[in-house]
Amino acid sequence: MNYTDQPVTIRVPKRVDVYTAQFLMADLNQKIRKGTTVVLDMTHTHHVDMDSINVFTIGLLQSRKRKARLTLRGVQPQIRSILRIAGILGQFRRKSTEQIMD
Repeated sequence: MNYTDQPVTIRVPKRVDVYTAQFLMADLNQKIRKGTTVVLDMTHTHHVDMDSINVFTIGLLQSRKRKARLTLRGVQPQIRSILRIAGILGQFRRKSTEQIMD
């Protein structure tokens, strides 16, 4: 599969909760397309509500269905732990050393 050279970056908000998750999901729906690499930039994200973790799971499922890549960048240690507990951390693709390393 050839992926486009230029990745699309989504800046994840400081808090992912019931309110902000719907906007993040809309962004993912719009930007995950065949052959694209979508980078979730979590550099400034300090809180992910466990009730909203499904937005990441759905994003992963959509990226596979649409033959796209979904990667992470700048994941804070506390967010990394939440993604690991949720069982989805290892499902994200690694694009560079800037992105999540597990």
